[in-house]
Amino acid sequence: MGDPLKVRLFGYGTPYRVSIGAEGAVVAGETDEGKEAENLYHTLRGHVGLADKPSSADAAGQWSYSMPFGRCGVDDLPREHLLVYNACEAHLDVLSDQGLATRQLGEGEIAHIEPGTVVRLRALPRQGQLVLVAFQTEDRTPLSGNAGPYTLDGLVPDDWRQRLAVCHAAFDETAEQAKKGWHQPQLQRFFAAMAEGLADNPAIAAIQADARAAGSYEVVEERGLFERQRALLDAAALERIKAQDEAVFRFPGMFGAVAPLFNLID
Repeated sequence: MGDPLKVRLFGYGTPYRVSIGAEGAVVAGETDEGKEAENLYHTLRGHVGLADKPSSADAAGQWSYSMPFGRCGVDDLPREHLLVYNACEAHLDVLSDQGLATRQLGEGEIAHIEPGTVVRLRALPRQGQLVLVAFQTEDRTPLSGNAGPYTLDGLVPDDWRQRLAVCHAAFDETAEQAKKGWHQPQLQRFFAAMAEGLADNPAIAAIQADARAAGSYEVVEERGLFERQRALLDAAALERIKAQDEAVFRFPGMFGAVAPLFNLID
């Protein structure tokens, strides 16, 4: 058996700081790529135990939201695993065929996201900190289209602020439909469009074969892989994130400012 970490997508993110506007609309806070890189850099330094200044962002009382996203899955794979840090309160909203379920996440709890669901993370940071999310997806099919921001019409705005607002509005609309049991057609359209894009991609089978050979789908204890992920955050990696090296820093992403670390282990 190989190394599961070598076939996974994994990294960290500091989700979007938002406010809730008129009629429940999600409004992105003022920021830019440079500020996000700086905030992620300092948050990750704190995560690995390096003495550091407090975050420059005024996060007191300001909720952090992920982009609502989902994956159709291929043969009911892969799952994604999340750990949330620096939060005094965290919730995972999950839309599925059964409806809407909201789960409160405890400190140190690993949350598991199943294919065929649409999710969003909402978290309130501790005073003087930013919410940090560690994520691991069991294979790399999302890079080939097996994941995407949630939309009702297949259209996603180019501007990330508009995208955040539109995708959260779509999530809220489907959640409202779920109260009446009318939500399934909206989810089915979203997943069918994603599956259609994957159907003729020969890379998918090879990616999943590599993941199976490495035992990625069969890991019993995920925590050890998260510890190995954390160990990749050495001084050189942190400086690359601060410098916005595109191999290890992306904004905007599903979790706001994202540090994908899988490039460091290939």
